[in-house]
Amino acid sequence: MAQGKRPGGLTALAVLNFVFAGLGIIALLAVFALLGAAAKAGALDGASSEVGVSKGVIYAMLALGVVRMVLLLASGVGYIGQKRFAGRTLGNVYGVLAIADTVMSLTLLKSGFGVTTIIGLIYPLLTLALINTTFKNDLVN
Repeated sequence: MAQGKRPGGLTALAVLNFVFAGLGIIALLAVFALLGAAAKAGALDGASSEVGVSKGVIYAMLALGVVRMVLLLASGVGYIGQKRFAGRTLGNVYGVLAIADTVMSLTLLKSGFGVTTIIGLIYPLLTLALINTTFKNDLVN
């Protein structure tokens, strides 16, 4: 592909990254607000025994969510600029972390298999497939 000519599919992938990152940030802010309210009310003190998951695991999953959103934004910018590291490398790291996060949510948090789980598995797999095959030669800068 000619230098400076970005494929439309790569732009679409970047836009999807921005949309999913925005939705993820809103969800993370809501969870942080709920955790703050629960902590203030003292509801988190016995939560680990009721839910079966410790507070540490919940906070680790939230930290992983923050890292995922940062990677989504950074790799989206990398796709726009056709950057090898910011696009391809960070996109690969996002894909692997997102799949791991979804599997951990299913197993540790017993979140159930729903639409968000399907999206949490399909989009990272699609990202990994596209940036390592279709757009491999476009992320060269």
